[in-house]
Amino acid sequence: MRRILFLGALVLGSVVPGAAAAGTSSWSDEANRVCVVYTAKAKREFATPVTVSGLYAFAVKAKALENQELAELASIPGATPAGTKAIGSLRADVAEIDAAIRAWDKGDKASFARILKQYLNDSRPKAAFAAAGAGRCG
Repeated sequence: MRRILFLGALVLGSVVPGAAAAGTSSWSDEANRVCVVYTAKAKREFATPVTVSGLYAFAVKAKALENQELAELASIPGATPAGTKAIGSLRADVAEIDAAIRAWDKGDKASFARILKQYLNDSRPKAAFAAAGAGRCG
């Protein structure tokens, strides 16, 4: 989803599922299923380029979408330690975009732009989910 969000806010600059036992799914399989759905939602939501004047609305929508995805991923039982770490990286991502929104709300547009750019370029969630076997997430 990060790549989709990045493309949506380009104005700022710049899977393999884990093996599952017969009849059951591993945490990474379930996580990948959730992330495929949210990637599709992000593609629909952010299909048109974002202008500078639309960055705040973009951030609010991105935060809401990531919060929903986070809730679904956190509800999947049986997370491995790597899965728990990946969920933590997504939680940090949500906090980062929230910090950008708060900066805007305080009138600090320079901090908003800096934090939003940092959020969009952050590859830690993608790497953490890949390490957890959920390469379609992040």
